[in-house]
Amino acid sequence: MVTAVRSPSPQQGSSVQLSTTEPTKLRLRSGLPFMPITLVFTGHLTLGDRRLSRSEAKDWLARAAVWFEGVGDAVLDTQLMRDSEDRPVLLVELHPAALPIEIRLRGSGRVQATAITTPAGPGYHQYLCDLFRHLADDFDFEWDTANCTDPTDFFTSRSTAAVEQQFLRWIAGACRRNPASVGLPAGHGFTYPGEVLTPLGPRSREWAASVVVEPHRGGSFFAWWNPKLDAEFYRNRALARLWCEFPWRAPLTDAEGEVADQIANDLATAFKLDPATELPWAAWLELLEAIQTDASGEQFCVTPTDTVLSVELWKRAGPPPVTVGPRIGYRRYPVRATLDGGWSVEVPGSFAREWDEDRNWTGWDRTRTVWFRRVGFTKPNGSAPTALEALEVGRRSLPEGEAVPGLEVGEIRGAAVFGPVEEDGRTVWRLSGVAGVAGQLAVCNVYAESADDREWAIQTWRSLRHSNGT
Repeated sequence: MVTAVRSPSPQQGSSVQLSTTEPTKLRLRSGLPFMPITLVFTGHLTLGDRRLSRSEAKDWLARAAVWFEGVGDAVLDTQLMRDSEDRPVLLVELHPAALPIEIRLRGSGRVQATAITTPAGPGYHQYLCDLFRHLADDFDFEWDTANCTDPTDFFTSRSTAAVEQQFLRWIAGACRRNPASVGLPAGHGFTYPGEVLTPLGPRSREWAASVVVEPHRGGSFFAWWNPKLDAEFYRNRALARLWCEFPWRAPLTDAEGEVADQIANDLATAFKLDPATELPWAAWLELLEAIQTDASGEQFCVTPTDTVLSVELWKRAGPPPVTVGPRIGYRRYPVRATLDGGWSVEVPGSFAREWDEDRNWTGWDRTRTVWFRRVGFTKPNGSAPTALEALEVGRRSLPEGEAVPGLEVGEIRGAAVFGPVEEDGRTVWRLSGVAGVAGQLAVCNVYAESADDREWAIQTWRSLRHSNGT
């Protein structure tokens, strides 16, 4: 992999002052545009007259994290983090089609669990209601039902029919907006050529229109329809990750290796629970090939080779299709990655992506890297510079190189150069770009191991956009 390096800073003593924004300690995925179905449970620990310190609250949430991890493979991940007020919050992820559950504990002993259960499905909603009951029992507190919110009333009524009808009404309402996607985060960035993208794959506009008229047709949209952890649950959870998360190559990080392992385990579990169930055989084989490639390289995966299962998969998958059409996986196509301060850039869907603690963004594969940083500007009088003023400061930091076509889209004004650079004792090719909008400068560098990637680097740089109508 090409290792991204920080671009030179604008020269000292320039006419504007640079100021970086403080990194956000907790950034949750953005919600959905249609009103979601949300569970909010509130309870209280018995503390008497004393209050919990922040450290004690953190320790309690850490024990809760261990409890969730002990639930079984229904829980994918737990993370104990800090919110913007430096308070601990536990995030629990059960399904890729749902935002993580948030669990907080205040000094007063108030416990609050919040879960958005759309678009995962009514099965997820019911499963969480039972899971929260067990949490309260095992941690010796009670939920205050008078202060709990459940739009379906399932927690108190236990009516499966009512919760299912609520979710069907939700999907009908979501389809009524003539959407390009349903159930995906607002900034998903997928460019896959489908009419209506959903967590389980693309649907037609005719399907969306039919759901508006007859909501029961929307039942197959939900990845978790019933609360059982059956073959359908494991198959759909794997499908959602194959469509939305898997990069269709060998893993490049521990996190990617864990995702690949979890998908493979979910598919294997679905097959064992019901060998007759229909599974994405060809995609499963491709996943196992990526895991096998990893086994001979970085070894981010731990899934062992199962020869018997592989033979069975080859039988089920059959010969390669005669005609090549769209295959499972939104990330087989470019993705518009959301960056800081309203910026975005289009990169290959196969890129690994991460933020560092200084809010620098990097996307990469084994031979190419895109690096981005946003810098806030103020003039000495406190006013924001124009896009051209920001660009002028950025130009001073550009190294020598071949000038490439600039960037002039809407408010954006940008300039870039391309040329070789020595890095770790070898030559790589770098496009160094700077772009300004009012009050901001974006630094975007594109690295490649070969000069043949020049046009790709320019295309990537010129895909930089800002949300102010550009």
